[in-house]
Amino acid sequence: MRIIKLLLTTIISVALFAGCLKVNTKLKINKDGSGTIEEKVLMSDAVVIMMKEFMSSFQDSSSTPEEFKLFKEDELIDKAMGYGEGVEYVRGEEIKVDGWEGYKAIYSFEDINLIQIATDPNDKIESGELGEREYFLFKFTRGSTSELIINRPDISPSDMEIEAEEESGNNQLDDKFIKMLDGMMMKVSVEFEGKIIETNAEYADKNNITLLDIDFGKILKNKDGLKKLKNNPPKNLDDMKAIIENIPGIKMDLQNPIRVKF
Repeated sequence: MRIIKLLLTTIISVALFAGCLKVNTKLKINKDGSGTIEEKVLMSDAVVIMMKEFMSSFQDSSSTPEEFKLFKEDELIDKAMGYGEGVEYVRGEEIKVDGWEGYKAIYSFEDINLIQIATDPNDKIESGELGEREYFLFKFTRGSTSELIINRPDISPSDMEIEAEEESGNNQLDDKFIKMLDGMMMKVSVEFEGKIIETNAEYADKNNITLLDIDFGKILKNKDGLKKLKNNPPKNLDDMKAIIENIPGIKMDLQNPIRVKF
């Protein structure tokens, strides 16, 4: 599962773009399989300023400078198709809160079976691709008690291995790098109409389950935990589960598939 490699072997060039993002994606699913996707994306003010200066340095002084901002409604409308067939953009707004700015967007869908949710935040800004995208996929059965089955990308123990770094001035665990990533978060959750009746989800609460909740700053501050992981890579999913439980900043449901009756 590529999100783990992104998490543990973060590439500096990508971190400069995606490293200061808060990305929160919540699906709200009705009993009939319809619902909404709420997407909230925030970037630190410091990085926004840096991006504005970067863009202005490449623009002709005689032309009107293009302002850098995450909230671009035309682009958000175009991104609806990335969530799956039949998804429609409902509304969006620019938001600013406590040194962060970005947007909140709402999308609607009629059939959760057609929805796909990416497992990494790369499509939220204009940055380089890290290869083929991976998605959470869904299978819904309607009834007096409806059931949702969630399939996530396969995870192998090798996904948790930390690759050896070359000696250079860009040590990904140095204090400057950790400070840059402080605040970087990603969360994917699902909220159900009514109460959850039965589920094998590891992170369930009343009518909500968490598929993924990662605080990159907390993870990288735990240098001892990452060192142990590097020296003792997991051999199976049980080992991976134990590692995740003992590294603050990670919630990742390893069940596959995840089943929810509601």
